[in-house]
Amino acid sequence: MQPRTFSLSVVGSTLALVAAAWMLGWWLQPVYGDLTRLGGYAERHFGWNEPVLEFDPLPATFGEWRRQVDILVIGDSFANLRPAQQWQNHLAVRTGWSVHTVDVHRVDPDALIASPLFVEHPPRVVIWNVVERNLADDHATVARSCGAFGAGPPVVLPTPVVQPKSAHPVSRPVSLADVNPGFARIWLHRAVLRALPGRQAGDTVHVELARADLFSSREPAGLLVYEDDFRKTAWSDEHLRRIRCALVDIAMRFQANGRTTFISALAPDKSSAYRAWARDPAQLPPARLGTLLDALPVPDARLDLAIRDAVARGVADVYMPDDTHWSTAGHVLAAQVIMDHLLRLHGPAATAEAM
Repeated sequence: MQPRTFSLSVVGSTLALVAAAWMLGWWLQPVYGDLTRLGGYAERHFGWNEPVLEFDPLPATFGEWRRQVDILVIGDSFANLRPAQQWQNHLAVRTGWSVHTVDVHRVDPDALIASPLFVEHPPRVVIWNVVERNLADDHATVARSCGAFGAGPPVVLPTPVVQPKSAHPVSRPVSLADVNPGFARIWLHRAVLRALPGRQAGDTVHVELARADLFSSREPAGLLVYEDDFRKTAWSDEHLRRIRCALVDIAMRFQANGRTTFISALAPDKSSAYRAWARDPAQLPPARLGTLLDALPVPDARLDLAIRDAVARGVADVYMPDDTHWSTAGHVLAAQVIMDHLLRLHGPAATAEAM
C-alpha cells in the first residue's frame, strides 16, 4: 500500500470512528443525571421527560452569606446542586421570607456562629438539610455523649405573603452541542459488563419497580439508585445514637444565642423513597431515616413521611429518574412541608393567619 493511500485510510478510519462515537453519543442523548453518568446508562432510556421549573431571577440566594436573612439553610447537594431549581426558591415565593443557603461542606459551624453577621443579625431559623446516606460519615464518626436538648426560642417569622412567581419550565437538554462522544465508550463498556451474569458496572444500581407510573422516563419501571445508599445497611443502633447526639449538639450551638431556632430537614435517599415499590425490596437497603427521626429530640420537618406518601399516591418524578436528587415535584413538596413545619412552630394563631 502506498504511503499516501495508507495515510488516507488511517484518517478516514479515524473520522469514521469519531463520527460513529458522535452519533452514538447523540442517540444516548446528552448526559444530565449523576446516576446515568456514574452508571453508564442512556438518558434516552432514563432521562426525565416532564419539564422542571427553574427560577430567573432566583428568589433565594446561595453561596457566601453576606446579609441578614430570615432563614439560613445549611445543606449538601440536596440544598445546593442546581440553585435555579431548589426548594428554597419555592419557599421564598410562597412566603416572602428571605432565604439564604450555604454549603455544609464549606462552612465551619463554630466560625459561622462566631461571625459578626450571625452575632449581630442572627437568622430567625437555621435549617439543616442533608441526605440520609451521609449521616453516619458526617455525624457519627466520633463517639460523644448526648447533651440534653432544649427547645429553641419561638419561631418569629413575617406573615407569609405570596410573591410573584418567576419560575419557567425547562426541558431536559438534547442539544447537539451538548453531546459527549466520550460517554459512548463508557456506555459500551458498561453495557457489556452488565450483560455478564451477576455483574454491576459503575456506581449506579438498577432494580425493577412493581409500578410504572412513578417516573416520566421511557423506562419508568426501572429504578436507578446510588451505590453509596447501601452504606446505611451497616448502621448499628450506636450509629443512630451518635447521629442523634451530633444533631443535638449542632442544634444547641446554633440556638445558644436565644434568638435562633434550629430545625433539621433530613432528606431520604432515593432508595429509601422507592423501596416499598421495588419488585424485590430486598435488592435495596432498608430505610434508616424513620428509625433515626422517631427518637430525635431536634425538630425535624419529616420529609421522609411526606415523600413516602407522595410516591404512594403516584406523584411522578419526586426524584429525577436519572439522578439521586429531587425533581420539581420533590422540591415543591419539600418547600411545602418545611413551610408547614415552621408555621406549626410559630404557633396556632400564626398558622391560622397564614392560611
